[in-house]
Amino acid sequence: MRARHQLHQMASENAAQFELHIAEMNVVDILGKYGPLSMGELSETTFVAPSSTTRTVKKLATMGLVRRQRSRESERVVTVFLTKKGKALFKQCYPRILERAEGFLEERLTGVERLRLAKLLQKLVP
Repeated sequence: MRARHQLHQMASENAAQFELHIAEMNVVDILGKYGPLSMGELSETTFVAPSSTTRTVKKLATMGLVRRQRSRESERVVTVFLTKKGKALFKQCYPRILERAEGFLEERLTGVERLRLAKLLQKLVP
């Protein structure tokens, strides 16, 4: 839990540098990595309740970072996309958090330990 807290703190600091909350940065990161997702998929991928995901996406839309589009097949399905501004933000911020996380791990674990940890974590997340 302490390691998770430290990684969460690093992510929060990174988000704050771009005047975002961590939940907003998380949505930008997910969409930057996976591309457009339905609201349901986005909620599932971020492990956040649908109502909270909706609020976060609305805020990001007002900031010009994401765009929402209703599906032609079903009015109930809304897909979320990064805008050009959102993609630019992702390209700027994602490498920073990766560098900080890698530095955190490199300071504490040897190369062999990091490989072992990666393999163990892969067993936990299908």
